[in-house]
Amino acid sequence: MSDETGSAPVTPAKSVPTASPRTENQVLVVFTILLPLGIFAAAWFIEPGWSYMSTAGVLTLFLAMLGYTLTGSPFGVLISERNLMSLSRFQAVVWTVIVLAGYLTMVVARVRAGTPDATSVSIPQELWWAMGISSTSLLGTPLLQAAKRLKTPDAKLLQSTASQLGENPESVETRRQGTLYANASVLDARMADIFQGDEVGDTAHIDLAKVQMFYFTAIAAVSYFVDLSMAVRRGETQALPALSQGFVALLAISHGGYLVSKSTDHSNARPT
Repeated sequence: MSDETGSAPVTPAKSVPTASPRTENQVLVVFTILLPLGIFAAAWFIEPGWSYMSTAGVLTLFLAMLGYTLTGSPFGVLISERNLMSLSRFQAVVWTVIVLAGYLTMVVARVRAGTPDATSVSIPQELWWAMGISSTSLLGTPLLQAAKRLKTPDAKLLQSTASQLGENPESVETRRQGTLYANASVLDARMADIFQGDEVGDTAHIDLAKVQMFYFTAIAAVSYFVDLSMAVRRGETQALPALSQGFVALLAISHGGYLVSKSTDHSNARPT
């Protein structure tokens, strides 16, 4: 969140270092060309098991460089249009890196071993469900928040939130998007945003639905990452490991609570 104090004058928004469009384009072209080469080298030359970790590292590095080139922050891919770290974006990025790195590592390993139809790596149904649930949250969040952009938060709640955050109420009022809290700059985004409420009325408080979903995501991602690493190390490259149906059900329940929380009014809003 922003670091402005209630007593001090409003601090001008930090400027985001941006390169010219031509420079950005050149940098992105270089990254795009180097990405497949880096993935291929990691999966081909590094010992199985470690090769998967290296491929995931290459993909993560590419996303960090992409974010820094376009937004001035290596976490740019996680930052929403309100200049806040987004939990749904975080989850989508985590699953994209884990699954895509696993698939690419297995395909390269099969090519190296001379396996016929090397790209025929099976993806289990439970994994599709998990990724579909993540995509639903990513796409559903803006839809649920659209109506909130057309409302005005309660003035007393706005004053209370500004006081709790140590910010200038006028600055919070200027930056807000309807009832939704927003930062002035991409560089104001913090990891704490992932656990805080979205609205002016609750952004100074921890959102338990977000905390729950973060835990489920972290546990599932770490567990699956280890399972996939061990599968590659054992030479099992015919299919990605499956998630249990019970865990997918828990993930769905967690996302359901997350989306319900998104649709609830936390700012005593009224139409603009």
